[in-house]
Amino acid sequence: MGTEFRLLGDVGISFDGSDVEPGTPRQRCVLAVLLLEADRPVPVDTLVDRVWGTEPPPRAVAALYSYMSRLRALRASSSGRDEWDIQRTTAGYVLRTERAAVDLFRFRDLVERARGATWQDAGPAYEQALALWRGRPLAGVHSDWLDRHRLTLDAERLHATVARHDLLLDQGRHAEVVRSVEALADAYPLDELLAHQHMLALYRVGRPAAALAAYEQLRADLVEQMGADPGPRLQELHQRILVFDDTLDLPSPGPPAAGPSAAVATGPSAARPPAPAPARVPRQLPAVPAGFLGRRDELRLLDALAARTGADQPAVCAITGMGGIGKTWLALRWAHQHIEAFPDGQLYAQLNGFSPHTRPAAPADVLQAFLMALGAAAHELPPDEEGRAALYRTLMDGRRVLVVLDNARDSAQVLPLLVGGQGCRTLVTSRNTLNGLKVRHGADTVRLGVLSEAEASRLFAERVGETAAARAPAMRDIVRACSGLPLALDIAAAHTVDLPPASLDQLAQDLRDPRTRLDALDAGDMSLNLRALFTSSEHALDPAAADLLNLFGLVPHHDASLAALAHLADRPPARTRGILRRLEEACLVRENRPGRYQMHDLVRLYAREGASGLASGTRAELTGRLIDFYVHTAHAAHSALDPHRTAQDPLGSSEPGPAPLRFADADSALEWFEDEYACLQEIVTTARSHGAHRQLCQLVSSLHTFRWRRGLFAESIRAWHLALDAARATEDASLTAHTRQRLAVALAQAGRHEEALPHLGAALAHFTDHDDLPGRTRSHHALAEVHVRINAYESSLPHFAQAVEGYRRLGNQVGESNALNGTGWALARLGRYSSGEEHCLQALPLLRLHDDGEGQAATWDTLAHIAWRTGRTERACYAYRQALGHFQAIGNANREADIRSNLADIHAERGDLEQARTEWTTALSLYRSQHRTDDARRVAAHLAEPGT
Repeated sequence: MGTEFRLLGDVGISFDGSDVEPGTPRQRCVLAVLLLEADRPVPVDTLVDRVWGTEPPPRAVAALYSYMSRLRALRASSSGRDEWDIQRTTAGYVLRTERAAVDLFRFRDLVERARGATWQDAGPAYEQALALWRGRPLAGVHSDWLDRHRLTLDAERLHATVARHDLLLDQGRHAEVVRSVEALADAYPLDELLAHQHMLALYRVGRPAAALAAYEQLRADLVEQMGADPGPRLQELHQRILVFDDTLDLPSPGPPAAGPSAAVATGPSAARPPAPAPARVPRQLPAVPAGFLGRRDELRLLDALAARTGADQPAVCAITGMGGIGKTWLALRWAHQHIEAFPDGQLYAQLNGFSPHTRPAAPADVLQAFLMALGAAAHELPPDEEGRAALYRTLMDGRRVLVVLDNARDSAQVLPLLVGGQGCRTLVTSRNTLNGLKVRHGADTVRLGVLSEAEASRLFAERVGETAAARAPAMRDIVRACSGLPLALDIAAAHTVDLPPASLDQLAQDLRDPRTRLDALDAGDMSLNLRALFTSSEHALDPAAADLLNLFGLVPHHDASLAALAHLADRPPARTRGILRRLEEACLVRENRPGRYQMHDLVRLYAREGASGLASGTRAELTGRLIDFYVHTAHAAHSALDPHRTAQDPLGSSEPGPAPLRFADADSALEWFEDEYACLQEIVTTARSHGAHRQLCQLVSSLHTFRWRRGLFAESIRAWHLALDAARATEDASLTAHTRQRLAVALAQAGRHEEALPHLGAALAHFTDHDDLPGRTRSHHALAEVHVRINAYESSLPHFAQAVEGYRRLGNQVGESNALNGTGWALARLGRYSSGEEHCLQALPLLRLHDDGEGQAATWDTLAHIAWRTGRTERACYAYRQALGHFQAIGNANREADIRSNLADIHAERGDLEQARTEWTTALSLYRSQHRTDDARRVAAHLAEPGT
């Protein structure tokens, strides 16, 4: 036949012995794919995938048609045009030719012939087959599919070479073999069959010392890389070489015994078939972790999960958590405790999923190591990952083996390494939550959290010694700064060894200071450096998740809401939730409550460092965006919580700003304040440090009603002092006057009336001088309330009158009604009950009209007091119950406590001591929660009286 196709070297064609250039590299790829599938149609999509991979160019199909046309033109111009053809069928393109025209198929036919031939004919057949090779197969062409197929062809050549070596050794032709097998043993240093041929050939050419040295090198390599010794067959050969066993000499004349074992099965035992070698038992687990303690619940959970039986139970368990949390520690501890349950061995692989300087281990490479540890020879290994995984499952079938896959990057890295069957169990550790394992294999999951304070203290004491841990006060601060992270505790413990007290105090100071804490938690090794640990986790993220991680560092509180993070990232909430989910999967954040996300303290410090690396202008803009979000959202929540007192609030949010969250009612607004209160306090601090003076005043104003209703008087006063400083910094006299007025109200609510009066006087003077009616009206109202609180009831009445008149001029009926109620209270305290009640009854319908719960509650409270003092106790109880209902409805626990105390007094006066005790008990609990010590002491005294 005049036409020959070459695949076992450079891809090419020859016609009548003359080489012909088959075109460009891409065109040769097309030819190679067609030749490998000769006489079988290849669909166009398959051709495109095999030539260009998973991301072909837009015009790949058009280019494919062009290559086909050129190959057909090449055929038409050749002398062997009748010997091959490229046809297009409904199933795809097919290259038709004789099998003998392709060197690869001739090679395979010769190898197949050699395997079934006598020993006299097998040798020449192997030699002819191997002579067809001109270098690496498919040389000069590259694609993902062809590169994988090249490995398969390499394996075929290796199998044929090894078989020829066996044949030559059996024929006593060891001198011809020794150089070739030595080269292969160097190329495949862990292949025990090649090592066997190499050692036998060396021994037979008179080099027993070299044979023994080759064995020792192989054994060292196997122990280091596989955690296993050579197999029984190779150990037997080693022993026979050591004693110069005569049966290792040249075989008896005549045809060799079949199979590779014949190379050593000479002498008297040659007539017996060799006994099957026992399977190798790998023992690859690293050493038991030193100083392991705690994690009892997690160990018990692993025991319980492993104890389940049945074909439907998962055979894989993922131990997940943030870097440094102790996943490997736990996995190895459990594994060593249960070695006896897995008599067929333990496999271990470091997958390097998050190693800062090492690429993640390829599943194919891990499978190769596992297969060789289980006894497979290198030349028996399939070249591709899928084939190795299939062989791995085959070898593991029926065995009871524990597999530990440490530091996995993601589910995709782990899936090819899983085995079926009930006898094996796989433990996987990862900083990724490995949701793919849960979905596809129903994997069990053990999520590790930080150590409790008690566990952290015990671990630290274990590392430094009980005496040292208890001796130095600084030790407690060191433990606390590590936030329950085992790796941080280990690093800190290593630093404390042999430190003098002064140096120990400095270490504690460095760990207390957020600016130097991560620097202090560096043991000088990349694997013992928290910053490097977190960096490797960050590098595994996609860009959007990495950006959000750094943005989280701008949030001053330890957790943040989805809405705040979405606004900060300038992304829709749904998309932000998806990014946060990826950060959760990476164990860098967790959803500690629905819609709220939290970082570990040390991760948050790392995120802050990332945020500090942003350009100063960008960082300032983002911080301003975060402050604005809370300013406008807090104002919206305040408006829902107390709409009548925010409608005309001069300190309210006046600029349009970002769209705040919507609050359907006061309950949802109150819930938002409860969730965000701690964060809002820190946002106030952030606004102060960034010079956002007006926003600070607005935030403090929006928080006032919430604090008042919760009895947080001291916090309210501190915040208003900050607001006053901020207002003065703006040099805005009106803003300063309004702020002083509100500070005075907060002081009066806390009972610090004498401090409130100067601020109110200054505010009223400003508003009077500037003819500011709303400000003047509010100031009169506040002055009247302060005078009431210092029992200067007569002095309060002119201020109440000015307030009522001002509110009427402004058309503010809610303000007017509340001032009328205040007047009624002052009159009642002066004993003018009838006039006081009349003012309250004027106020109540207006308050109902405007649905002002706060005002209605206060007015019912005044009416109850009047009824009680005028002997109408039944009416008083009714009115107090009305007031209580309104205060509870708006979440005003401060006034609820007062009403319950008053109700208790009435019940006691009426002789109903059981009901009185119930109300006093509830009031006492509320007073204590609000740190109102004087009120709590008074109620406690009532409860201590005999008979109650």
